[in-house]
Amino acid sequence: MGNDKLKTAEDSAESSGSTEIYDFRTVVKALITHRGKILIGQKEEDPEHPIGGEWHFLGGHIEKGEQFEEAVKREVEEETGLSGEVHQIIDVMTFDWDDDGDKNAVQTLYHFEADSSDAEALDDLQDVKWVEPEDLTEKLGDEEAERLENRERQEKFLQKLEQTP
Repeated sequence: MGNDKLKTAEDSAESSGSTEIYDFRTVVKALITHRGKILIGQKEEDPEHPIGGEWHFLGGHIEKGEQFEEAVKREVEEETGLSGEVHQIIDVMTFDWDDDGDKNAVQTLYHFEADSSDAEALDDLQDVKWVEPEDLTEKLGDEEAERLENRERQEKFLQKLEQTP
């Protein structure tokens, strides 16, 4: 690159005519499977958390210097005690964490195949349960279920799971 100036987010915003720059929280989530079932977790009740008390796909923030797949494995182990293999990316999306649109997130959803079904509710979970793919949407909290229904890549992945013997 030599002495070329690296473009900052501010430079990019100025050159595109945009005046807004957004900070995004980077999140990984895991659609955890074992022998045809999907694991979901119920977040502890917390009025300050956007999904407090709701059933959701497990995951969390990426730590500084951590690779995405490492973060998925760490989050699954911290929240359930499970180990396993990270497979393909199912979907990447952005969304707002709050009603004001001030907290934005970039979320990467991975398929994670667990080595066993011996999951525990750890960390900030109050419960975990294995569900059949066809029952998933009705078991998830409203926000997570809406994302699942409205994201084509997530819906297609779920359809493949339902067809797997």
